[in-house]
Amino acid sequence: MRITFINVGYGDAILLQGDNGYTALLDGGSNLDEEFADDCFRIRAVDYLQKLGIKHLDDVIISHIHEDHVCGLEEVLRHIPTDRLSVPYFLKPFSSAHPLTPGPQAPRSVVLYTEALNAYCRILNQRLQSGQAVRVLRAGERLPLTEGLAATILGPKPASIQHYMRRIEQVFESKSEEEVTKLLGELDATSNHTSLLIKFETAGLSLLAAADNCPREWDDVPISLFKNVNVLKLPHHGQKDAVSEQYMQIMPLEIVITTSASDRRYNSANPEVYERLIAMHQGRAPLRFLFSDEREYPPYFSQPEGFQAITLVVDSGKIVPGFIKI
Repeated sequence: MRITFINVGYGDAILLQGDNGYTALLDGGSNLDEEFADDCFRIRAVDYLQKLGIKHLDDVIISHIHEDHVCGLEEVLRHIPTDRLSVPYFLKPFSSAHPLTPGPQAPRSVVLYTEALNAYCRILNQRLQSGQAVRVLRAGERLPLTEGLAATILGPKPASIQHYMRRIEQVFESKSEEEVTKLLGELDATSNHTSLLIKFETAGLSLLAAADNCPREWDDVPISLFKNVNVLKLPHHGQKDAVSEQYMQIMPLEIVITTSASDRRYNSANPEVYERLIAMHQGRAPLRFLFSDEREYPPYFSQPEGFQAITLVVDSGKIVPGFIKI
């Protein structure tokens, strides 16, 4: 099994490849031109897959609705046939939704959220109208993927989904631009709470893929399910709310991966996060920090030649990172 974190700048795009040919993609990064302009190492998810010669995906999983997770998937699904799409939300009212536009004074974050919401609806409707499979995931489910790879859905909390879906219904029903803009702002602010929290397990490697689901939302998860996590994809791009001693101190972590842009916007890849992780793992083997879009982040990381992706494989019982240049 090979797990690859594609350098999409600020965003998530995680590729899983089994020895038996199984291939899945969790999120697809951004579709913003400025995210990839003037950077020879950042690469759109669709371009990376095509350069690898991947012509089919068994599974595509959408963690939640935000531009840096959803919008890059439109081109992936347009160019690469995919057997199954998995999502964290009920299919309605997305499946009968109309495009939304926020008011002219809406902040940029709300504009970007609206782009992601509209893209999500287009993706979902295209799948449903063509009769293709869409699977709705729930916390506590075991996700059947392929031989040698198990996945358990740990979140989001049902209450977070229910709250979010009420706002979704309201925003599509509203005829008032002011109310639509207000509701879009609330949805943007709460979408992270609806992120899928997935534990992927294969021989020698247990990855917690947290998307933007932060530890304050993990109180419904039996704590025993964290006790074998040795690879952590930090939630929320390594912002301050990404860590909690309650959960991460019990993880036998070896590798921590941050999918943040190298400009560390929004206080992502925050040094306080890594200081806390080091402190809570004192007396154990040193943690290895990996960053999908950094070349130098002293004292945590150095890969000056740059790369388009980080891949993890298990070799002789050890997790071995590799840096991919295409």
